[in-house]
Amino acid sequence: MFQTKPAIYLAALSLFISASAFLTPKKPAAKKQYTWTGTWHFTRTSAADGVTALDIKIGKNTVLPDNKAYGNAIYQVNNKFPGSTAWTTLAVGELSKLIPTASSLPDKEQEAYLDYMDKMNVKVFIELFPFKNQDVTQQIDQWLIKYKQYKSVIGVGVELEYYGKATDSLCKSWDKQVKKHNPAYRLFLRHYDPSFMPPTYRGKGDLIFIDDASEGERADLNKGFADWANRFAPTACAFQIGYPADEDALSGSNATGWWKLKDPVKDWGEQLLPLIQDQKQQIGLLWVTVRSGKTYHQKWDLTKGAKLPAAKK
Repeated sequence: MFQTKPAIYLAALSLFISASAFLTPKKPAAKKQYTWTGTWHFTRTSAADGVTALDIKIGKNTVLPDNKAYGNAIYQVNNKFPGSTAWTTLAVGELSKLIPTASSLPDKEQEAYLDYMDKMNVKVFIELFPFKNQDVTQQIDQWLIKYKQYKSVIGVGVELEYYGKATDSLCKSWDKQVKKHNPAYRLFLRHYDPSFMPPTYRGKGDLIFIDDASEGERADLNKGFADWANRFAPTACAFQIGYPADEDALSGSNATGWWKLKDPVKDWGEQLLPLIQDQKQQIGLLWVTVRSGKTYHQKWDLTKGAKLPAAKK
């Protein structure tokens, strides 16, 4: 069929555009990143070689010598995940009944800790360790009233291991109490069993559910972490990893464990990200072991050598 020049031109242009679209490579999907990375305030030192007794193998809660050591530990982790926000926790209240045993920093040291985190641009959750029948809402009030003046404080965390399951009504009341102090504050809940999280309550959509599973093969732990995040998506989730019990094998053998990774924090953290199905879900990472008690892993010390940001005045 005879075509005019304009028609031939338009047909050729259309063919060129189609070919260009086909030949132009598509931009790769954005790589999943952590939203927050850092260390748990109850930093731990792992046990000696070959330990199998779990109450010893889980390590010791370690009070670091100064706030710069905490800052180094946090940024040793955070620096490995560019683009993520540095975060940590501050354990408060009566902690002597915890396993392993622990104690809060004295009041003045807690204040100095938060002041330091303000200057170092680290986000902090005040963390509670309540036992059954204790009034969590009262504790939320107590600690947020005390520390709400610190810009680093962004919410409250509740460890559920000693308290029990967070029902929808409990979680709603805790979340409401946190937001009375600041609508931008967030609540996190932590346990290794997903049934301890509230069944349906999600508040305004800013809860964080933390999985602190340990004492297993890394592949099994990774599957559990991924299942956790994918089950609760789009709710923000975090993984608390790098426990002393997993540094070597549960049998005490140094043939396996996270210590065998070339760069344990980075390598383990990066193994988890591709397993997350919801690309928009906020994901956090908290590392636990900052020092090793193993003779073959003495170099493991996160409390020094990090690239620290310039302190804010």
